[in-house]
Amino acid sequence: MTTGTRGAHPTRQARRRAATYDEIVRAARTLLAEGQPLTLRGVAAEMGASPAGLYRYVAHLDELRDLVAAAIDQALAADVRNSVADFIDPDAAGRWLTGWTALRRAALARPDEFRMLLARPRSQGAPIRELSDTCLGQLLHAMWQQHDFALPPVPPSVGTELAITADWPEAFDWLHARVCASLHGVIALEVTGYVEPAFVESGVLYRTTMLDWLARLGQVADLDRLLPVLDAELVR
Repeated sequence: MTTGTRGAHPTRQARRRAATYDEIVRAARTLLAEGQPLTLRGVAAEMGASPAGLYRYVAHLDELRDLVAAAIDQALAADVRNSVADFIDPDAAGRWLTGWTALRRAALARPDEFRMLLARPRSQGAPIRELSDTCLGQLLHAMWQQHDFALPPVPPSVGTELAITADWPEAFDWLHARVCASLHGVIALEVTGYVEPAFVESGVLYRTTMLDWLARLGQVADLDRLLPVLDAELVR
């Protein structure tokens, strides 16, 4: 391994290897977008490479799935950040619902990718959805700091299962876990086709769930202001 000042810059070999991984991910996401099964042979064929050559970078199918799921999570996090950046209002509640609705929009636009992300919640014990979940958690944290709503008590049965984030109290992590389970759950049901297509098209189930959470998070008095924001995001 290169050391010293030269180690601060990737070598040509490292750049080439990183570019190959990017190509692998692009090929895999192309297969998913086309509704094709994700296999090592399929990715190799999409790249115009041999399966043996691909094995130098990805040893087995689970490793490929983890690699692609992590890239999908990065893309989702970018979708959330970009949508929130376009929301110039400083109100944290509006930014939070904008972020979640951006994630839903991306999930419905790329359902095969989102289904894969749901199927790969962890890689070697680490959460794959860390980037998108952390991004949404930061938006909720900003909302809590701005509006100072009450945090729910943490049930004793939760124990040490919460992934405590630095500077976040345990009760806030528990709230974020509940929000993610609820809103991710609705989006997952929409993406997997469990929900009536008319409900997905109108967004009524997601909208109702979001309104329930806004009320729980102390935003009842501001619903007249937040509803137009939510409805505008739903039709984007």
